[in-house]
Amino acid sequence: MPHIKIVTDSAAHLPTADINHYHITVMNSPILIKGKIFGYVNQISQQKFLKMFDKAGKSPIIGEVSVANLIDTYNKLGADGSQVLSIHLSDTLSHTYANAKVAAEKSTSQVTVVNSRVTSAGLAYQVMTAAKAISASKPLTAILSSMDKVRQKTRIFFSAPNNSQLVNRRLIGRIRGTIENRLNVSYVIEFKDNDFSFVTHGRQDDLVSRFWDKQLAVMHHEPIVQLSILHSGNPDRANFLYKMLTAEFPFLSISQVPTNPEMACFIGSDATGVTYLLG
Repeated sequence: MPHIKIVTDSAAHLPTADINHYHITVMNSPILIKGKIFGYVNQISQQKFLKMFDKAGKSPIIGEVSVANLIDTYNKLGADGSQVLSIHLSDTLSHTYANAKVAAEKSTSQVTVVNSRVTSAGLAYQVMTAAKAISASKPLTAILSSMDKVRQKTRIFFSAPNNSQLVNRRLIGRIRGTIENRLNVSYVIEFKDNDFSFVTHGRQDDLVSRFWDKQLAVMHHEPIVQLSILHSGNPDRANFLYKMLTAEFPFLSISQVPTNPEMACFIGSDATGVTYLLG
């Protein structure tokens, strides 16, 4: 059985140790300002990237990995006869998946491309599931089946205290955004079925706290095996959630990390995301 090598996006929240141990190839997306390449995701800190929202005059966006770059990567990885498993951020968030499909058809290697249909922490769950299955010499069909099960058991929520990026990304209309911005409206958003959906929004300062009070009641009846807290900018809300979730689930390993530029472009600054996986 030919060896399988993994390719994924810089959006995936993967520890460097895991990337090196499982020999995962990470494709780094370009950062664009006014249509021109400013740099690449792996070359800039989260803090510097968030400052660009205020200083650029126009908000930065994350470009997709090019077809040419993907073809070159696939060809090199498959030169020894290996298969390539290319796992990408939801196509709702990035065009890299579409480019990967084109590149796979043009590559000289055998490439299977997967649309994770989730955001960055969920993408990492699927990548690590695939990496561990490959290490266990599982066939590609079994790996893909395991990844699909992980996708179905992934839950993703965001809280956003401002709507600038929600408007820029057309998740809400500009007129509505202007009105709700003046009213200091906050939002709780779920990423489900490969798209964003608004769970609740309001002016109350304790909106997010009240949402999590209700959500915790649901989570207590769910077999959670992994939980990730991500934040952009101010970590106060993430710290609050970490303390609350640690108290509620003392035997569960919970990671808390700054989010990457890909997700910051959608949820904006001072936002918090919680992703968890059911067993």
